[in-house]
Amino acid sequence: MPIGNRTELHARLIELCKEFGEHGDVRHDVALDVAHTLFDDEVGDVVYRTVRELLTNVRQHARAKQVRVSSVIRRDGSIGITVADDGIGLPPHRRRGNPMIESGGIGLWSIDHRLRAFDAVLDVEAAEGQGTRAMVILPGKLLVRR
Repeated sequence: MPIGNRTELHARLIELCKEFGEHGDVRHDVALDVAHTLFDDEVGDVVYRTVRELLTNVRQHARAKQVRVSSVIRRDGSIGITVADDGIGLPPHRRRGNPMIESGGIGLWSIDHRLRAFDAVLDVEAAEGQGTRAMVILPGKLLVRR
């Protein structure tokens, strides 16, 4: 579903997180700045689908008790939108790669593929037993000013 107006992405992400919290026992915390979500429709839709996929991964795989969705303007001017959990972590072989070669799902691989179309990347940090932090990093030039 296209976003329509630039502030709608923020509202959609807030609603997505609310729905996530209502369906299960994982606590959630949201710290998204509307100014960090002002993208055109095409980029905004990819960001939304990416956060949705990351939250789905938390629900299905992380065994987390807490998840936080947040945003930041990074020092280099890029925008970071992070989904971080306190779950079991993500083994290195499941973080990247070609799904046809490696075992497992295609979720992170497909996210990476979609983001690259906008010169954006998915940075995943995880340690066994210490949770996973997945940050979508988008070039600052993609932000559309009001």
